[in-house]
Amino acid sequence: MPRTRPSTLLLTLLVAATAWLATAGTAQAHTGLTSTTPAEGSTVTEQLTAVTLTFSGAVRGPEVVVTGPDGAVVSTAAATGEGSTVTVPVTPTATGPHTVTWAVTSADGHDLTGTVGFDHAGPVVVPAVPEAPTSVTATSSSAAPPADVVVAQPGAAASEAPEDGGNLLVNGTAAVLVLAVVAGAVFLVRRRQAGASGSAGKSR
Repeated sequence: MPRTRPSTLLLTLLVAATAWLATAGTAQAHTGLTSTTPAEGSTVTEQLTAVTLTFSGAVRGPEVVVTGPDGAVVSTAAATGEGSTVTVPVTPTATGPHTVTWAVTSADGHDLTGTVGFDHAGPVVVPAVPEAPTSVTATSSSAAPPADVVVAQPGAAASEAPEDGGNLLVNGTAAVLVLAVVAGAVFLVRRRQAGASGSAGKSR
């Protein structure tokens, strides 16, 4: 039976140990963030529409929030992940430092979190300020008097005044006529009495 040389046995042990160490190192290595776009600490001078995170392994359940220098959230939708890449759409509204806060779960179930910062000096979108609604004053309803209030019309007073005056004139005229009739009757009575007295004197 041939003997195994010590050098061959030693070489076999070294190969096995190397393979075991490589496997153990791979099993113990965790997924981590490898790069971002924009890069950490960089300055963006062009139009920015999205932020991309790249990890060393596949991730799931990404959550990414991007805030501007005033603390306003500029990420406009939920982040989406595909393999080891996570992307979130953004619309910067101001120039200055921006912060990317992210959280993912690696393939082996570990939760990973972190932040990335960059400066934005490119075009921004200024939020539109809503216009205040124009107030309409309902003059027709406010100017109209209540139903139980009678509004005096100038023409009515003017038309009623001559009617009162006409009544007075008619009454005065009637009084004059009555007085004239009475005076005439008295005159006739006295005249008849005077005539009767004269006739009686002549007969004597």
